[in-house]
Amino acid sequence: MASSADTGTYLLIVGIGFVLTLIVGQILMRSGVGFLRDVFDDNDVALSMTRLLGVGFHLVALGFLALVSTWDPITVQNTAQLVVTKVGGILFFLGILHVGTLFVLTRVRNNSRVQRMAASLRGGGRRPPHDAQNQTKVIESG
Repeated sequence: MASSADTGTYLLIVGIGFVLTLIVGQILMRSGVGFLRDVFDDNDVALSMTRLLGVGFHLVALGFLALVSTWDPITVQNTAQLVVTKVGGILFFLGILHVGTLFVLTRVRNNSRVQRMAASLRGGGRRPPHDAQNQTKVIESG
């Protein structure tokens, strides 16, 4: 027999999910600044990108929260099981979203590092003078 959720139960699920979303979002935003400072030379740009990513994270997570609060894919016995099941789904989704966001941030940072390294090898890297190359060959063969 499935438990029918009343308004109080929905509000409890949404309240718990909202608080969890805010906590995870704030952790991502605070930690993401360090990643993005490494990507962008400008601190203001890093902060702006962090805020933009944070808004996207919150919108996706809160949208999912709104959907999962009324969706009943699993039959449960009582209200407590319903709340635990839905909060578990919210936590699972937040975990996936958190790992996905970290993956994107890491990828952006690594791509930026590769581009900087390639640029320094192309233009910034200095070659030894022609005579120094010849001296190295003489020393190796001698």
